[in-house]
Amino acid sequence: MATLHGERNWKIKIYPDDHAPPHFHVQTPNGESLVQIEGLVVIGSGADAKALKAVLLWAKAHVADLKRVWDEQNRRN
Repeated sequence: MATLHGERNWKIKIYPDDHAPPHFHVQTPNGESLVQIEGLVVIGSGADAKALKAVLLWAKAHVADLKRVWDEQNRRN
């Protein structure tokens, strides 16, 4: 598992051998959501809305990094 970034109340993680589509997990004290990397589409509503807003701002500036880490963690032979 790779933790890409975290702030006070949220963390962005990418898990190895995870299911498609390429996505990252947003963990907050109140729950977890998934965000599809392509288009930054939020899947699920478990994470705190205020934290999700901050996550999406960060992710927009780091899409290339998210894609790179997804590819490293989820290599398919």
